[in-house]
Amino acid sequence: MITHRMSTKMTPEPPVRFYKTIAITFLILTIALLAVVIFFTSKNATITIVAKSDNKNVNLAIDVSQSGVQNSLKGTVSSTVFSFTQNYYPTSNKVANGLATGEVTIYNDSSLDQPLVQTTRFLTASGVLFRLSEAVNAPANGSVKAKVYADQEGVTGDIGPSSFTIPGLSADRQKQVYAKSATAMSGGVRKVGVLSNDDLIAAKIDYLSKAKASYLSSMPALATGVDVVISIKPSDNIVVNKQVGDQIDQFSLSGDLTVVLVSYTKTELQTIVSNELSKKIDTNLEKVLSVGKDLQVSLSNYDLTAQTARLSVYQDVLVTLDANGSKLGAVNFFNKSKDEIQRYIMGLSHVVGVDVKFSPGWMRSAPSATDRIKVVVKNVK
Repeated sequence: MITHRMSTKMTPEPPVRFYKTIAITFLILTIALLAVVIFFTSKNATITIVAKSDNKNVNLAIDVSQSGVQNSLKGTVSSTVFSFTQNYYPTSNKVANGLATGEVTIYNDSSLDQPLVQTTRFLTASGVLFRLSEAVNAPANGSVKAKVYADQEGVTGDIGPSSFTIPGLSADRQKQVYAKSATAMSGGVRKVGVLSNDDLIAAKIDYLSKAKASYLSSMPALATGVDVVISIKPSDNIVVNKQVGDQIDQFSLSGDLTVVLVSYTKTELQTIVSNELSKKIDTNLEKVLSVGKDLQVSLSNYDLTAQTARLSVYQDVLVTLDANGSKLGAVNFFNKSKDEIQRYIMGLSHVVGVDVKFSPGWMRSAPSATDRIKVVVKNVK
């Protein structure tokens, strides 16, 4: 039997250099890929916008009727009569002479009472004469206070604290019974109000305003959600109790006034105003910072027969840039240079300044990822 032995040829092992080349190539590719990822994920842009706020307003004429047709308010128009009186004071005056008055203390240093009749004279050392306003009795070894007035009108009666003798008594008695004043006399010269035509005109204007306020304060409570605006018809029936040129301390106006009332639903009016405001605000760019005072509503005209009226309505709001508006969305800045971004921003309303920063600093354009772009709006007055 013949036996055959098979021989096999061994496959040579790959050289170490081959594996090393593969490993280095993989490492380089990994580093390159990582660098690309880091490059794109580290790019950031911050856009800081300085914006000023602006006022926008609505000024509308809105009709009111019971039917409440389209673009008008449903409401009621009525009238009533209201009686009102108001006092006023003149603003102009003139100087007039009067009798100075004051108070004295009468002393009696004797053991006998001293009765003094009304108009008893009291004389100062300088010769200014006063008279007793009412009869008094000066008690023995005591004193009593009494009112006196000057004998003559004019400034001579306006004297300071003084000592007085009583000429009607004997010389010896004057040494025992006498008077002193602790305060000045006044009233010798006084200012007297004079009703002028300007006073009257101003009072008539104010009278209607105060009558309106008085009527509103006296009204019963309104139903929930209902508001009312009133107007007072100009009237020739307003009575003035004094005449121009009269010397007065005060004067009054009174009359029976016709008050026109227009009631409506507040939310309906606010809806009309809000719709009008929305037409004036660019919601892609602007937002409301604050709303001004309450709606200013006044009555322009009315027809009591037809029960219709027209309201004048005013509302203002403060608006500025909205950082979340679509015109400031990150997509507007993808791959844009600083100059391009600045030109775009400065072309928007409300903008007074812009600062664009890229990170890393050597970047020449904004990233193209929404979460890598930050827009900040700072408001200035």
